[in-house]
Amino acid sequence: MPNVNDIANLAEALEKHPVIALDDRCVAVRNRNASCRKCVQACPFGALAVEANEITLDATLCVGCGVCIGVCPTEALVSFNAPDDSLLDAASGALKETPNVAIIACARIASKRLADPAKYIEVPCIARVEESLILEIAADGAKEIALVDGTCKTCKYRDCMAGIEITIEQVRALIDASGGSCEIGRASTFPNDILVEDTTGLYGSTRRGFLSDAVGAARETALIAAKTTLEQELGIKPEQISIGERFRVTDSGSLPTIACPRHDRLLNAFDALGEPVCNYLSSRRFATVEINADRCNSCGMCAVFCPTGALRRNPSVKLSDPIEHIEFSSSECVNCKLCKDVCWKGALTIENGVSIEQLYDFEPRVFELSHPAKKKSRFGSF
Repeated sequence: MPNVNDIANLAEALEKHPVIALDDRCVAVRNRNASCRKCVQACPFGALAVEANEITLDATLCVGCGVCIGVCPTEALVSFNAPDDSLLDAASGALKETPNVAIIACARIASKRLADPAKYIEVPCIARVEESLILEIAADGAKEIALVDGTCKTCKYRDCMAGIEITIEQVRALIDASGGSCEIGRASTFPNDILVEDTTGLYGSTRRGFLSDAVGAARETALIAAKTTLEQELGIKPEQISIGERFRVTDSGSLPTIACPRHDRLLNAFDALGEPVCNYLSSRRFATVEINADRCNSCGMCAVFCPTGALRRNPSVKLSDPIEHIEFSSSECVNCKLCKDVCWKGALTIENGVSIEQLYDFEPRVFELSHPAKKKSRFGSF
């Protein structure tokens, strides 16, 4: 168990760093040719930078809105003030209080204390809400989800508005494709049926956990759990370990792969919502990879650098042997586009979205590769 100093240090880190960057999960750290800068482009405050195989977050600029967390394909950014598990637990509890209707409110309108906190969940900004969270709430039985974010025109998070609208659009497309019937809407006020005239005793560290401003036992417990998760499950490494030591090609012919729990939960929620009503799912969370065998020189770099193992070599083939084919599993692809970025022959193309048949296919697609012709010289072929 962590001692008091551990908890104190972690609490201090929480105050200074509402968002933590996990370098080894970032594709731009994995390979400097990666084009992905989604977090940098989404951050309205210029708090993030990605360069020279490093992702940096300026805690003095970060306000913890969470918009960067939702756009990162490999889940390299983690929220301390609104972690996934806590939001899901809070959503499940709130849904029991207001059957069929789930309410998510931003911190600004929640601070007015107009509604019963047991009947909604609070996030720093609605921008913190991403597809997997909403789909999981819908799969949990919600027929309507209301995103309540007050008056954004004067809010410090107002530049997140565009990202919020994109997320809502993506969620609606996913729900429609799944055959589900949950409605998503935005509002500037709480629904009347959860408003209360006297909130005395309703707000406190015990009820709200560490999502509140108070520091209590629930928050300390959550911090311990967060630290354990970051160190043991998400693979945080000491900073003194070099990139070369952290990223070494494994026996399977790839760099160490990562798990993306949010992506897996999104898939499970999509499946639980109903029977798909379309043949193709258009979404920024999924991708279809194509390899032009005529351009491919069978170097296998796409499989080496794929962060999730969606692209992989035949595991039975030795690294020293020529590559006969590359396998692709649609359900494991998070649309980071690193495979395309590292292909110096330009043999890969990527389309946002995936066919339902591929998504549910347990067998990977197989791309047969042709080996490059041997070069000839005055000394013969080599």
